[in-house]
Amino acid sequence: MKTVSVKIPDKSAKAIIVNAPPKAYFLIENLLTYKRDFGKWEKSESIYDPYERSFPIGVIPRVREYLKSKGLRLRVKDERKVYGIPLEAQWSEEIKLRPYQKRGVEKALKAGMGVLALPVGSGKTIVGLRIIYELGVSALIIVHTKELLYQWATQIERVLGVKAGLVGDNNWIERPITVAMIQTLLSRGVDKLELPYGVVMFDECHRTSAAQKFFELGMRLTQKYRFGLSATPWRRVKGEEVKIEGAIGPVIYEIKADTLIREGFLAKPRFKVLRYESEKVPFSERYKEFYEEMVMNHKERNKAIIEEAVNLAKKGHRVLIDVKRIEHGENLVKMLKEKEINAEFLSSQTVDRWDILEKFKSGEINVLTSTLLKEGVDIPEISAIILAGGGKSDIMTIQTIGRALRPKNGGSAVIVDVLDNDPLLFTHFIERQKALMSYYGKYYDKALVKEFGIDESSKKKKPKGHLTNL
Repeated sequence: MKTVSVKIPDKSAKAIIVNAPPKAYFLIENLLTYKRDFGKWEKSESIYDPYERSFPIGVIPRVREYLKSKGLRLRVKDERKVYGIPLEAQWSEEIKLRPYQKRGVEKALKAGMGVLALPVGSGKTIVGLRIIYELGVSALIIVHTKELLYQWATQIERVLGVKAGLVGDNNWIERPITVAMIQTLLSRGVDKLELPYGVVMFDECHRTSAAQKFFELGMRLTQKYRFGLSATPWRRVKGEEVKIEGAIGPVIYEIKADTLIREGFLAKPRFKVLRYESEKVPFSERYKEFYEEMVMNHKERNKAIIEEAVNLAKKGHRVLIDVKRIEHGENLVKMLKEKEINAEFLSSQTVDRWDILEKFKSGEINVLTSTLLKEGVDIPEISAIILAGGGKSDIMTIQTIGRALRPKNGGSAVIVDVLDNDPLLFTHFIERQKALMSYYGKYYDKALVKEFGIDESSKKKKPKGHLTNL
């Protein structure tokens, strides 16, 4: 078997081919080339550099597997060293790792890089901090929102007993464990970091919409230990998603939501479809106007949402109404208050959002409408979700409803989706239900499968934008 030899230079995030049969270069370039969709046209792009003969270290396992299928062996010489400063932290005795969390930590320590896929509510932050604690070296944690910036900082002090550094939201304070916003590092420059970090950890690394940013930053950060945390990892490598794998590595550990539900770590979901009478509306070629007419300002639709929220609140649920537009959320809050329900709206523009969150957690507010709580924000008090904003994103759907899937003394979490009769919106509804069925497995409502003819197999078709040869 012929050998392809590559090396990873010290302080580098690239693997460089130093010796290979001529055909190997073309095989690797072909593997790492994908179609980028620009709407009406596509463009071929690649994460393989033919001039340097290099590729990102995260796809080494993929390259190895592919070359093996072609009768070639990959040999890697890793010249990287672990830099950073010793971590003086003390693990809180109050926090005991669950069995699946321990397995995830063990996998990460053995692999040295890659993505850990853990459902919303499973304690991803705890797993990430335990990995850092076990490695015992300074760490840089990458986030994409202010909420996650401060949430991680709070958890670091609670779990490890040390203050976190903050880079982002007009802060640049570095400490042995620093939480940094990806936008700040890209705009200010990684070279502005003064402390050496031995570990880099990307939170919510599934964000394909930010794949280019993850890739750019991942290539500038050269830590040997690099991990990603995600509740909704990609199931197939397509288009620019390969950039995320290139920067961080493949999925090295995954546990399903239905497993944690069965073991009692997540609440059992109860699914409900909200129906309403929909009158015909004038056709609009612009989606913005169509969305406003059929979703945001649809009287019967909003009325049904309010009635459901009031009913859930009166039964003792803490309710989150997920919306996509600020105007929609504010309008729903107004309607809720007319029903004498304590409700507030929350978005990234809400000045007193931390006070609102605390009031919601304490029970002073029992219904929250928000454009914000889709990723990372930890509010275990939520016990019911109403998906009022529509849309078809499977990742956003899972992230949002996962806010309610926390243990509730043996109770269930109520997940309410709105059934829209318009052909386009109905298609979006079906896509959301497919995502729920795929994610929650046997805990998904079989009656909905029968009623709507939902077929998960349609999600397994090879999508446009797949890497060639996959």
